[in-house]
Amino acid sequence: MIAAITFDYWNTLYRASAYARPLRMRFLTDLLAKNRIVAPPGQLEAAEELARNEWNRVWREEHRTLNASDWLRVMFAATTIELPADDFQALAEYLDRSILEADPGPTLLDGVADTVRRLSPHYRLGIISDSGLSSGRTLREFLRRDNLLDYFACATFSDELGVSKPDPRTFLSTLACLDASPVEAVHLGDLTRSDVAGAKSVGMRAVR
Repeated sequence: MIAAITFDYWNTLYRASAYARPLRMRFLTDLLAKNRIVAPPGQLEAAEELARNEWNRVWREEHRTLNASDWLRVMFAATTIELPADDFQALAEYLDRSILEADPGPTLLDGVADTVRRLSPHYRLGIISDSGLSSGRTLREFLRRDNLLDYFACATFSDELGVSKPDPRTFLSTLACLDASPVEAVHLGDLTRSDVAGAKSVGMRAVR
């Protein structure tokens, strides 16, 4: 008997896209100009690609996700850029929160709101998500905006837990919060490697 259902965030609840990239790059270039730092043509784009590749490597091989500060350290290590500590922190914070300013920003997939509301009286609901540059703190804002946050008893984000799917701890810690055993739970997500394989590895059922 199913007692709990967990959901991935991106491409399961919300459409995934590079919503805030233009905002982030504009903030970065303005900050460089403020500090009178001139980056050679193409250097920022190449450093960004290096950071993206490193993020993916860590996610796939080490089962954790780099946060905005980690991303910037990788970027700047490939350049001659050195920002004052206060500006570096402001940039990292903006990389995290800028998605809240994106237009259009993240939107729910069709039918998600109605489905969550219909399931909530019958099952304990949770979220298990790998976070990127935007933290779990930021991603919860969209659930709050769409009046869905209170339907989820638990929300596990990789930046807060310290590990990402398919690490068993992402699933087991959420199940403990939901007071459900693996055989009583099913996980819904879009990725075979992390969502389906990770859930099945702890004894949950999984739906892609």
